[in-house]
This record gives sequence, C-alpha cells and structure tokens, in this order.
Amino acid sequence: MACLLWIALIAGPLSADFELAPPTPEGQPFSNEIAFEFLGNYATLAWYLYSDSVKETVRFNMAVYQFRKNPGEDTFEEMKRSWIEARKIYGRSEAYRFSDGPIDQMELEILINAWPVDESYIDYTVDDPSSGIINNPTDYPEITSRLLRQLNQKDGETNISTGWHAVEFLLWGQDLYADGPGQRKWTDFTEAPNADRRMKYLVVATELLRSHLVAVADAWSLSNYDNHTGDFFMKRSTTLMKSVMRGVSSMAGRELAAERMSVALRSKSQEDEHSCFSDTTHFDLVANMEGLEVVLFGTYKARYGPLVEGKGFIDVIADADQKAAQLVRKKFLTAKEKVFAIDAPFDQAIIAEEGSEKLTQVKDAVGALWSLVYALADAEELLELDVKRG
Repeated sequence: MACLLWIALIAGPLSADFELAPPTPEGQPFSNEIAFEFLGNYATLAWYLYSDSVKETVRFNMAVYQFRKNPGEDTFEEMKRSWIEARKIYGRSEAYRFSDGPIDQMELEILINAWPVDESYIDYTVDDPSSGIINNPTDYPEITSRLLRQLNQKDGETNISTGWHAVEFLLWGQDLYADGPGQRKWTDFTEAPNADRRMKYLVVATELLRSHLVAVADAWSLSNYDNHTGDFFMKRSTTLMKSVMRGVSSMAGRELAAERMSVALRSKSQEDEHSCFSDTTHFDLVANMEGLEVVLFGTYKARYGPLVEGKGFIDVIADADQKAAQLVRKKFLTAKEKVFAIDAPFDQAIIAEEGSEKLTQVKDAVGALWSLVYALADAEELLELDVKRG
C-alpha cells in the first residue's frame, strides 16, 4: 500500500472504492489522510521552489553571456546583481536539504553550494598571483564542465571548483576589505593575465550551476507519475515524515544556527560567513527562513508560477497535538523575526563590540533558532517519528 502513495495525489476523481490513503494504523498519533495531503503539497512546493531557482539562474546565465559579449563596468555590475537575485531564490529551496530528497540522493549539493572556498584553488590571490586552475594552462589546457566537476573537492573539502560560491569568488574576488565585499575589476576578464581562461571559467561554471539545478528540479517535476514526483513517494509515509522532520530541524539547527552563524560568531572572521566574497550572507539567512516557512506552513507564491496553498508540516503536528503545533508556530515566527532583524551586512554584525545591538541581534537569532529546534524535537517525540540524524 505504501508504494501506491503517489496515487493518492492524482488530481481528479477516483473510483469510489479506492482509498485515497491507507487506514491510519492503530496508535499512530497523526492521521494518514493529513500526512498524505501534506506530503503531496510538499512535493508540489518543491517543484515550484526549484523551478523558480532554475528560472532565476537562467536570467543570471544570460547576464553572464551579455558580459561576455559586451564586457564593461555596466554589464559586470548587472551580472553581480543578477547573481544576488538568483542566490536569494535558491536559498529558499535549501529547506529541502538533509531530507534524503533528490539534492541529497543525486549528491549534487557539493557541486551546487559547497563552501568554504579555497580561493587559490580557482584563481590568483593576493599572496599568489599565479595560483589556481585558471592560471595553470599546463595541467588544465582546456576549461570544461567535465573538468570542473572532476576537480570539485578532489583533494579536500575546500577545493571547490563549482557552484554558487566558486562563481561568487569569480565575480567579487577575495574580500580583503573590512567594510565591504571583494572588489574584483571587470578588466580581470579582458586584460589581466589569463583573462580569456577566467572568462571561460565563469561561463562554464555558470552553465554547470544551471544544469545541476535543472537536474534537481526535474526530479521533482509535476509530470512524474501522473502529476507528482515518483521516486519520492516510493517510501512509507512514516519514512517520508521522518525525512521531512530531519530536514527542517537540521536546516534550522545544525546548518543555520551552528554552521552559518555560530562558527562566524566565535571566530569573528568574515572568512567564516557563508557568502563572504559578496557580503550577502544576510540574504542567505532570510531566504533559508523563507524556505522553512514554506515547508512548515504549506504556502508559497511562486515568482514564476501560481500561489500554492495546502497542508504544511504544522498541520501534521496539530493533528497529533494542537499545543505542540502552536509552540512550533510561535518559535518559528520568533526565530524568523530575529533572523530578519540582523543588521546587514552579517560580517559587520559578528565583529561588533560585545553588548552592542548588532552583535546581540545575531546571538538572539541563534538562540531563537535553537528554541525552534527544541520545539520540533518535542513534536517529533509526539509524532513518534524517532528521527535518526547524521
């Protein structure tokens, strides 16, 4: 019966004797009917989130082509602005990480969003003007998508050659400035040593980013299995619920509160912020919270599509225990408020004086995120999901 879960999500009437969801097992604290409604909406939301990301990345790709065709200050700045917009949209989809979904199963995350980046692996740095793949035509005579994929994390986790942050470094260069982002000049792509290879790398890396996002989006395509993704639903509903719970709590706690905020708080180093070259980490944090909100509450107004409304994960929790759902809702809204309140740019907030409003905002946001994680852990216990985390 579990393998027929996708059938429950087909639009349109079914035969009267067909059960839209298998009967709820005795003692299960939430109903299968609510769970199936949520999981169907979860898959639909994934499709629109990733589709928006693909379309915005295509726009960025076009800006890169325009810069290649007409290199100059204006096209360079437009290209960077377009990267920022595409990055914001992608950040919402990260709520689907850690859930054993396509981005995890296809192992594309490390090609799309791996960080931190060892700049010298890609291009010159202030300490080594001849470093990087770009400046090594002897070992890498031709820069291709296959080569960049092969070199990504080849000899270490910071040897990043693909994805958002590799491209970010190409656009902004090293962030050597305490009060602003990197200041790479557009002439690096026209007049500097190996300018032609730098331009080729930028174009290939951008196309590769687009193709990887297309692959993830296609895995969630509404055309799979009569208008809903197939592979995702070839699992038991309880298994899927565990995956969703693990994804939401891991994104809020392990990733956002710990990796992306607390590490930088402790080190007080701009090198430890997520989007360090462009100083746009505050946009990452906001987008991640927006994505978690989509999964929890089941509503998303697609930038290039309709308003999607349906059951959210909060509805499954509420079916088991209204008070637990109310607590999760309250904790999420508080965490969202605290994250949104962080004074941008993030790297200035983490180096602010102890007791200052800027630093306090970051610490309050971290605390609020962990409070959300604890509330989710309580809900997990009530739902009897027994989530295993890596």
